[in-house]
Amino acid sequence: MSPTGLLLPATHSISPDKGLSQTPARLKALIFDLDGTLYRQGPLRRAIALRLLRAYALKPAEAVRVLRALRAYRSAQELLRKEGTPNAGAPKAQLQLASAITGFKKEFIRACVTRWMEREPLAILRRHLRRDVVPLLLLAKARGLRLAILSDYPAAAKLAALELASFFDVAVCAQDCGRFKPDSVGLKLVLARLKVSADEVLYIGDRADVDARVALRTGVKCLLLNGKERDRAKWQCIPLSSFTELTKALHETDGPRWD
Repeated sequence: MSPTGLLLPATHSISPDKGLSQTPARLKALIFDLDGTLYRQGPLRRAIALRLLRAYALKPAEAVRVLRALRAYRSAQELLRKEGTPNAGAPKAQLQLASAITGFKKEFIRACVTRWMEREPLAILRRHLRRDVVPLLLLAKARGLRLAILSDYPAAAKLAALELASFFDVAVCAQDCGRFKPDSVGLKLVLARLKVSADEVLYIGDRADVDARVALRTGVKCLLLNGKERDRAKWQCIPLSSFTELTKALHETDGPRWD
């Protein structure tokens, strides 16, 4: 699909077999997922795993315990996405479930997460930033668009490490709303803080079952980074090959109005 085919005024439509019926007539904001969207998550995780193994080179049994704790913590999040999260809040429930899965104390798991998922990645996060992110953000701000983050994990420290914090007007994570995506509470909170309606924004993410699903539930149009054609019909999203594609679409318009 050509860049100009990504976004059309609301008076136009995309055929039903293409998934979407309308896109924003006047775009006011872009909302981004963070992990895996603004930076390449796979290479970062592999780099952190190597750091972890080096740190515990003389204590392999401890390395195994830490890796088990981290895997259980991530698995707990995926389980909570499917089962629904209690009102106690998603982050708290995630920690409790990871403890139940492993039999480890919550304090140990929290310490592992703090070091290896929150602190250690910050030093090397910038090198995994997608190269085409900054040109898009610069152009979006120049066009008067507001920018926001919706993440399941705290975003402030990561945005600072990526040197992107100054671009974003709003950042919401599960700690703010007590829910993981694809629950729509977080995205609705972003819309409220941006003071825009669902039909005035685009949401960009990298997971169909999480990002495209939360957008669909909230009535927001979704661009799915590296999405497949099969995602278009199932999740009513638009596959996006790269941020460069969206940047070109912005360049080819007369400002935030897509006409």
